[in-house]
Amino acid sequence: MEQAPKAGELFRRNYIRNEKLLADSPRARRRVLTLFSETGSISAQEKFVNAVKGELGIEYPYEYGSAHEKFWPSCDISDFLSAITLFPRELSVRDAESFLSGVKRIFAEEHLQYELDDLGGVHFLLDEQFKQLADATLAGLGAQRFTASRHALDDALSNLGPVKQNGKALIRGVFEAVESAFLVVINQSSVQQMNAQAIDSHLRPILIARYTGYSDASDTVDRLLAAFKAWVKSAHPFRHGAPLDQVHEAPLDVALLSATQGMGFLRYLAVA
Repeated sequence: MEQAPKAGELFRRNYIRNEKLLADSPRARRRVLTLFSETGSISAQEKFVNAVKGELGIEYPYEYGSAHEKFWPSCDISDFLSAITLFPRELSVRDAESFLSGVKRIFAEEHLQYELDDLGGVHFLLDEQFKQLADATLAGLGAQRFTASRHALDDALSNLGPVKQNGKALIRGVFEAVESAFLVVINQSSVQQMNAQAIDSHLRPILIARYTGYSDASDTVDRLLAAFKAWVKSAHPFRHGAPLDQVHEAPLDVALLSATQGMGFLRYLAVA
């Protein structure tokens, strides 16, 4: 649902909204620089410079003194996010809380794909609906026969954790979870993988029997399975190697869409 404009809010925050979360933002960097400049003492800021050098192993810009106005807007995004964690360690409790509160607000207002924990650690942000879907899907795989599927899904979701973010691994893991549940449901020892032929030959009869009391059962099942087979096909490019001269990675938004659809089919299979 579209959020209503807030009274007294800045125009760009009311009406200029990004369609998706951003990995980086020059505006956010400049705002964090301003917040940094207004927080703590010069001594705390210099201790922070030493922490950056010692913990991140990079040079800090210097022009007649530490050039903070060059560091924050231009450093690597991983160093920028790590610096946000390092600075509060040199501050008083009150100043640290103020700085982190300000950064949280900047992340939200500039639509960045990160969130802060209470200790200043930066993590990838997942929307609440995706988290709820993942939790519900894991809970739906509680039956012992879906143990392998649940394990695969749990492993897949670990690719969205604070330490690593891997879209291709997410797609692969969710596919494995769905395939495992599919093989359990059709219960055919001769079938070793999930593909269009196996879906039509073995899953379709099960679903037709499930909806036998409905006059349009055949059409309903065929439409459902068409979507299922399309999802299976869409996941294949990220499940195999590719002859490319670059890393074959799945964009995060593509991976999240595939995982969301896959978990929907997984929940459906779990009650088959």
